[in-house]
Amino acid sequence: MKRNILTVVVAAVSVATVCAADAAKRPCSEITFKPLPSQMLYGDETRLGKGRSFAKDPTVIRHGGRYLMYYSVCAYDKAHLPKDFGKRPNGWWGAVAESRDLVNWKRVGDLKADGMDVPGQLEMWVAPCVKKIDGKIHMFAQCRAWRRAGRNECLIWHATSEDGINFKFTEPRPMFEPKNKWSVARAIDAEVYRVGDRLMLMYATREKPGAKVQRLGIAWAPYASDWASDKWTELSMEKPLFEPELPWEMSCIEAPTVVERKGIWYMFYAGAYNHERQQIGVAWSADGVNFRRWRDVPVFPHGRPGSWNEWESGHPGLFVDDDGRVYLFFQGKATLKGDYSLSCVEVVFVD
Repeated sequence: MKRNILTVVVAAVSVATVCAADAAKRPCSEITFKPLPSQMLYGDETRLGKGRSFAKDPTVIRHGGRYLMYYSVCAYDKAHLPKDFGKRPNGWWGAVAESRDLVNWKRVGDLKADGMDVPGQLEMWVAPCVKKIDGKIHMFAQCRAWRRAGRNECLIWHATSEDGINFKFTEPRPMFEPKNKWSVARAIDAEVYRVGDRLMLMYATREKPGAKVQRLGIAWAPYASDWASDKWTELSMEKPLFEPELPWEMSCIEAPTVVERKGIWYMFYAGAYNHERQQIGVAWSADGVNFRRWRDVPVFPHGRPGSWNEWESGHPGLFVDDDGRVYLFFQGKATLKGDYSLSCVEVVFVD
């Protein structure tokens, strides 16, 4: 199995190689999943109508005594397009739901932000990564906007919020755009986490020139900075951080989500595209930068025949509650062309 060792640029004229995982550090012996007291199964029916759920790409925080779950929804079909929708692009978008117990969820509404015209004519705002960092709510989401004389791209944008509902973009431009040697100028499925005095950013992108294989890249910014577009340094300049190698991963690694436990960083990720049969794998790292597979098989596969997620268990989103318990949110569907719903299980790390 190949292992990627990245090179960190620490100054304009000096380069230091990140050490391989410390031999004294080892991941847990097992990862198991504990069902919630009642099954959590959430779907958003606003786009396609009653009985047609569509909710993908979950990420969760706790704020103000409640849980907030952010997710992606598809475009409205003609029958359910609101009469006051206006001339806004009818495409994919982000939404938010709330809960008091992680099981029962109620839709709050679509994502909104002050000055939506500032970043340009935004036509997509999806797959948000939302984190509470030092008490403040930050969103790192893939947005597509017309820019550069009509060039249309998905890149990572940054927004903040006081209440978790209303957001404000921090710049009139993307926060991050990859400029490495191996990928197209595309960044989606953001994930941020802290390693020492750095904020790490993982993202999914595709190779150039074909743009058919989904891979992961990684960058960092000083944790104490404002994380503006000029603060990021790419680490995966020469090659991807992580790429599909196993049969079940097919041509896609995406949706990384990271949790640190006892000095080990665990990355849950989605293998295979949604239209193939996405499942969830796990990798681990002793330095927060270099990751190796924890197992060669999906740690959380698709469901059994006849189940709501028979065709897919995908796009993981890890949430650490105030008591330290870890939960895995994920999307699923019953058939290849079926509608999407969201669910959750508790993650148990066995030493």
